Amino acid sequence: MCGVDDKADKEAKGDLVPRKIAESIPDEGKPIAIGEWYWVKEAKKSEFFGCVVLVGSNFVEIENAYGSSSRVHFDEFDKTCRRELDPEKVIRGRVEHYRGVVQEKLGEIQKITARLGLTPQLNIEQHQPESSKALSVLAETDNVKQYEKALIKAQKEDLPKLFKEVEEAHKQLATWMQAQAIPMKAMAEGMQGCIGQIEDRVFNVSLYAGLTEQVAEIAKGAPAAVSDRLHILQRLLYMDEECLANYRHGGMDFKGIEKFDAWLAKPENRDRVLPFPRSLVAFRVRRAEKERDWGGSLQQAFINVEMAELDKATFLYVRNGERLYRMNCDLQFGELIFPGRHEMDLSEPMMAKTFVSNIEEIIPKREYDERLKEHEEGVRKYEEWGKAHPKKSWIENPHHEHGWGGGHFGKWQPFNKSSVYYDDIKGEIENRVKYYNRIALIVQGLYDRSEVLHPHPPIRLWTPEGFAAAVELVFDGSNILSYGEAPNFEAYREACNASLAEGSITIGQDDFWQEKEAEKECKRRDNDWRVKSDHRPERFRPYGNPGPGYLARVERWIDTSRKAIFRWTRKRVREVYSEFGDPIPLSIGVPGSRLFNASAYKPGDFKRFFADPRTRAQYLKWAPALIAAEEYHAGNMKVGPKQED
Repeated sequence: MCGVDDKADKEAKGDLVPRKIAESIPDEGKPIAIGEWYWVKEAKKSEFFGCVVLVGSNFVEIENAYGSSSRVHFDEFDKTCRRELDPEKVIRGRVEHYRGVVQEKLGEIQKITARLGLTPQLNIEQHQPESSKALSVLAETDNVKQYEKALIKAQKEDLPKLFKEVEEAHKQLATWMQAQAIPMKAMAEGMQGCIGQIEDRVFNVSLYAGLTEQVAEIAKGAPAAVSDRLHILQRLLYMDEECLANYRHGGMDFKGIEKFDAWLAKPENRDRVLPFPRSLVAFRVRRAEKERDWGGSLQQAFINVEMAELDKATFLYVRNGERLYRMNCDLQFGELIFPGRHEMDLSEPMMAKTFVSNIEEIIPKREYDERLKEHEEGVRKYEEWGKAHPKKSWIENPHHEHGWGGGHFGKWQPFNKSSVYYDDIKGEIENRVKYYNRIALIVQGLYDRSEVLHPHPPIRLWTPEGFAAAVELVFDGSNILSYGEAPNFEAYREACNASLAEGSITIGQDDFWQEKEAEKECKRRDNDWRVKSDHRPERFRPYGNPGPGYLARVERWIDTSRKAIFRWTRKRVREVYSEFGDPIPLSIGVPGSRLFNASAYKPGDFKRFFADPRTRAQYLKWAPALIAAEEYHAGNMKVGPKQED
């Protein structure tokens, strides 16, 4: 077994993505140094004075004293840039210029105030009382009205204008006084890369050595055969979507991890989620944040924030035959824990969408050409519609996403040396390679430093042969093909609701009733001076009132208004704990648009939404209604307000 240092120091070990792809393009050096100052030509024959803050493989980034920067390609550098051999003289000249402007403006202010008999707070040795000086000026003034106008003009126009000019000159003076620090700042920022490399190395060692993981055994049994390879599934899964635990109350959260373990340990669930004798899959607790009521308690609000963070935790589940393990992992994954077969293949031209130096997206040029063609067609349709409907607003234009001067297609750069963002694109690709390859560090650590995957022969994932012998990547995320249109839950619900009638069994009325009760409760709290809390619930269930029921029967259906009437009873408030007293009849009218007709549901319908990857992210929104309908048809849920939640 190799040592930790040997494995951590080999950048190429355990590669899911070949690093040579991102490193195959050579760099070229240029004799330009950070800290040098240049005059750079811009449009309309203007120039700006700036300092070299970054030298890339094919560009130079020059920043002016005001913090704005511009990238110049090497091919254009000699044409547009001329070096300043004495930058300190230029900076000194700017400093002296703006210092002179400040002194000049202060002098003008002093003249105005002296002429009007005012005492500027500039001379602390001047002790003559303001009132006495003003009296002397008035005594010497022939035209008091004219003096009053001069005072008002000084107050409203002259002095504010001069003070603003002084403020602007001060800003310019401060800017140029700090300009000499730009080279040192650029050099310091250049050294930050070393810190990043150290952080990466420490993180890699931690991943390999198991310092950031804790392994828990959740199922015992016989291990897989020695010859079985570890299958790493590509797609990140979500616990709340897979098991649907507590689905009627927003789905499971971090507190339900052990229940999820028990669910996953059942052979039918284990074999579906981890289908190979040796399998590894990544899970996050939840995809979307769970709604939690804070109840007006600040302490509970903080607890809810902490719980929301815990719900983002990532776990790796490893199957070894009948054995099952859960491993805490500090590494956060995207939707895929390793890329598709062609995502990192740079054998064809690539394009990158940029925002300044941030890389938002990298795609093949053929895909870019298709998008551009679609975008241009959308712009054409937008303009044609606008000409045909000159009196209508652009927002009414069905193609308005392509409006506003061509829409928001974004700025794209080719991934080659012609782009001054080439280094940024290359860096983004290398970061992705590094990100994807970290899962291999974890796997090597499991093989070397734990019993999770025993028994197994010696494993060396840092060699292509060793990786192929021990690991197989399962492209369950990027290789999924979906035909036809994605299932539409709203269209499905409308189809089911078309047969709504008296006697139909529905879902949705209980939520509607709780929302209406919450509105009443909020009004009551607003009108009660004894209520100190600002908390106003979005849903509310009055004490002793069971509501219409999660599953309820439509007592009356009004077809003209598409409204369902539900009826139930509650005990009198004073007799909640008593068996005596007549119950109080209650009813509520619910719009059909808020209901789901469980009577029209056919067992198994939920699978079409759960199985299709295009609707999986939204599935949990519909799961309560679909699964409740499934349970109703299976005889596991009863109808009426006495059904417990």
